[in-house]
Amino acid sequence: MKEKIPFYNEKEFHDMVKKTKKGTFSGWYIIDKDNKSVEFSGSFNRQFKLNKPVIPVNTEYVTRKEFNEYKVSNDQRLTKIETTLAAQGEQINKLTQTVEKQGEQINQLVQVVLLHGEQINKLTQTVEKQGEQIKELQVEQKAQGEQIKAQGKQIKAQGKTLKSILQALGGINKRLDKIDPPK
Repeated sequence: MKEKIPFYNEKEFHDMVKKTKKGTFSGWYIIDKDNKSVEFSGSFNRQFKLNKPVIPVNTEYVTRKEFNEYKVSNDQRLTKIETTLAAQGEQINKLTQTVEKQGEQINQLVQVVLLHGEQINKLTQTVEKQGEQIKELQVEQKAQGEQIKAQGKQIKAQGKTLKSILQALGGINKRLDKIDPPK
């Protein structure tokens, strides 16, 4: 049967230090009367050298069964963490691939936008040329309009002249009719 014996006073502590030959220890120790072994738990500054090797720990005493249970649960927890990390790694890889694909798509869209920009520039130049041509045509039309007005004035003047000539001819015809009546 194991019994837990704490250090209650300084004398016990110094006696323990003398038994171990070196090191300092604070905490408690377990004596197993069945197999005559001693186990320690507490705060160690140096490892104690006893007849049987002792692994210093900074926690309270636990049985081998409790330790194994803890180890199994810890292994399970670590396995879960590993699987979670692996799954997250796969997700990160998928997201990285998605981001790369989107980057490629963005590059393609940028190229399309640049091509559209070039086309827009060409169309703008074409529209500007057409605008200049329209202005030139307007100037020509204006000049033609002025020419037509001038020709129209000339035609009016010629029409007036022809009218006056016709009137004069009409007057001459009347006179001729009066002079030589038709037989």
